[in-house]
Amino acid sequence: MIVCARGWADPVQVPFTYSQLVTWLKVILPLAALGLLSTLFLVPRNIDLDGSLPFAKIELEKRLRTQQVTAPYFAGQTSQGHEVALTAETAHPDPEAPKSTIAVNVTARIKTLDDKVYTAIANQGVADGEFQEVVLEGDVVLTTSSDYAINTEMMIFSLAEIRAESGADVLVEGPMGTLTAGRMALRPADNSDDIYLFFTKGVKLVYTPKHTTR
Repeated sequence: MIVCARGWADPVQVPFTYSQLVTWLKVILPLAALGLLSTLFLVPRNIDLDGSLPFAKIELEKRLRTQQVTAPYFAGQTSQGHEVALTAETAHPDPEAPKSTIAVNVTARIKTLDDKVYTAIANQGVADGEFQEVVLEGDVVLTTSSDYAINTEMMIFSLAEIRAESGADVLVEGPMGTLTAGRMALRPADNSDDIYLFFTKGVKLVYTPKHTTR
């Protein structure tokens, strides 16, 4: 028996053309992109849901702490029927006395039964817990419908009755001239309903006549 042995031939290398490379890339690259895109949805991630809320939480805590009210308004009547009103730009509880309220840019107004009007403005006002009175502070100016302007640094203004008292010296500009005093009070005279301005403690009036003659 004759056995013939046949050896393996060397492999033939087939050249990879440029067009074939482009064809394969057109298939491989879109598949790779789809694979990467799918990982954005399929791979689990730990998300901190509280991480995006610290600013809102701080603002909320600040609001709850200050309890600020914008454009507050208070109106009422005295037992005699006079109208009393109080408005401000903002108001919030006093941190040192929670039962009191601090108001900014305050306007307090009294309108009597005979249509006389008294209006006080101030940089700040501190009202007691029951809103019986407000302490006006900082550049307080009380004007009257009879053309008087009373300037002082502090004034106690009642919200339950017709009463206002200065807590410092007053400077008054009016039809009669310029008046200075250590104290001013707006209140009824004795038991009547007539409202008067009272000035005490070192009153000085510089009278300016409306008409002069030679």
